[in-house]
Amino acid sequence: MSGDQHTDSSTQERGDEDHDDVVDARPDRSSRFSLFVKKKKNGEELPKPSLSNQYRIVTPTFQYNMDYKKVGKCIIINNKNFEDKTGMGTRNGTDKDAGDLAKSFRNLGFDVCIYNDRRRDDMEKLLKQASEENHSDAACFACILLSHGEEGLIYGTDGPMAIKSLTALFRGDKCKSLIGKPKLFFIQ
Repeated sequence: MSGDQHTDSSTQERGDEDHDDVVDARPDRSSRFSLFVKKKKNGEELPKPSLSNQYRIVTPTFQYNMDYKKVGKCIIINNKNFEDKTGMGTRNGTDKDAGDLAKSFRNLGFDVCIYNDRRRDDMEKLLKQASEENHSDAACFACILLSHGEEGLIYGTDGPMAIKSLTALFRGDKCKSLIGKPKLFFIQ
């Protein structure tokens, strides 16, 4: 028999005289982990702790209310081609990512808008307009930025800008209809 073949005697045919008995009971493994059971000095087992003693069960104290007429708006900014002065190359494959994300967010119930190859001022203008819209009948807002970037920066097709300048447009003092609602930003 080769090294990678295995025969279990319990499955051999009855005619095999060396292995007439077949074990059909499961082995008792109840004491398998007895080495790990805490015992008193006299050998008695200590009572097993309950789950509530081992884990702190926490009920969420806050959940977003998602019971609105609409899920919300999802803006996808997909920057693929960049001006030469930026030194950034073409982001091949980003159109597929944008399409897949749009499909996924539509399946979740979002109203999706895709904007391709946007300059910094266009990106800020788009998101400023979105922040000024009335989101009262929506549960949340999502923004997906597909572009080149660095720590704290995202590239428009004409150069970098601070991510915070875009996300700040949705603070409570600037976008009142999204107060207390999730504002989701995905940055690739």
